[in-house]
Amino acid sequence: MKNLKTILVLMLAVFVAACSSNPHKGFKKTDSGLYYKFHTKNDGVKPEVGMLVSMEMVYSDPTGEVLMDTRQDGGQFVLEFIASEYPGDIYEGIAMMSVGDSASFILDAEKFFTQTAKMPMMPEFIEAGSSLTFDIKLVNVLTEEEYMEEQMRLAEDRMRENEVRAGAEDGLLADYLAANSINATARESGLIFIEKEKGSGEKVTPGQTVSVHYEGRLLDGTVFDSSIERGEPIEFPIGVGQVIPGWDEGISLMNVGGKAQLIIPSHLAYGERGAGSVVPAYSTLVFDVEVVGVK
Repeated sequence: MKNLKTILVLMLAVFVAACSSNPHKGFKKTDSGLYYKFHTKNDGVKPEVGMLVSMEMVYSDPTGEVLMDTRQDGGQFVLEFIASEYPGDIYEGIAMMSVGDSASFILDAEKFFTQTAKMPMMPEFIEAGSSLTFDIKLVNVLTEEEYMEEQMRLAEDRMRENEVRAGAEDGLLADYLAANSINATARESGLIFIEKEKGSGEKVTPGQTVSVHYEGRLLDGTVFDSSIERGEPIEFPIGVGQVIPGWDEGISLMNVGGKAQLIIPSHLAYGERGAGSVVPAYSTLVFDVEVVGVK
């Protein structure tokens, strides 16, 4: 019985020691010091040195603040896979993955910034001795030739989609105007300016810096940007091309305190490029705007 108690005490001590040596709950640790946790595990293709890896990647600082999120741009992060540059780096983590896997890795912040990112020093907002958390989904592993072929195919697909969107824009705008009983006549440029409330303040003139509250929507009602939601108006010089042409034209028709709706066709907005993942190519945009001030 005495021997059994001794064994149990030793087992408990080992368990406590193991827990205290791993400060990241739910993570395992490699011999090199890399903490990892798999959320999805497959038996797919694994990356090899020299190949290109396509990933969705989010990484954050110790407070949980996201420093980079490739998903926000609607794309994936592609880089050449290389051998580990130091024990416990991000390449060691990626080497553990197969296509379709998703995993989280915790690694030393200073080594990542100075050795992997090749920065002369860590950012000031990152404390010495802290770590970074990477959440990665490995989407594909490709040779350079395969990658170029895929990019050509995607470009051709986008071109065909854009041709369809370009041809449909006028019809979608007509449907929107009819559905919302809007009879306003478009200006020569194509901008539809609908004054909601005449401002009693100073007239906006080119060269001034204007302060504007706004909400931007697609024709289907999707809100893609809003200063009102952020609680802070945007400031910009009017008439110098710092904003889309539809804004330069529309805001210049207003007075301080005025409110208006700007219906902006794509050639006065983001055209064939669109804007990231939030505004598709050839999108007519609707902005509710208020001129808060000028200076």
